[in-house]
Amino acid sequence: MKKNTWIAIAICIALTLLAIDGSTGWGWADYRPLRNFDYFGLGISWLLFIGVLIRDKIKGEA
Repeated sequence: MKKNTWIAIAICIALTLLAIDGSTGWGWADYRPLRNFDYFGLGISWLLFIGVLIRDKIKGEA
């Protein structure tokens, strides 16, 4: 994979961890389950990233 792909993976993972940390507090804050906009934001970022991977694979750029 290209360097840009690895950067995108790192950003998606970082956003996922930050959303989980902001919602759950990893045990050091009051627990609050993930909210709908948390799911929406995470879902959109991961779905678009997967779409780009598929597009690159089809084009032969991956």
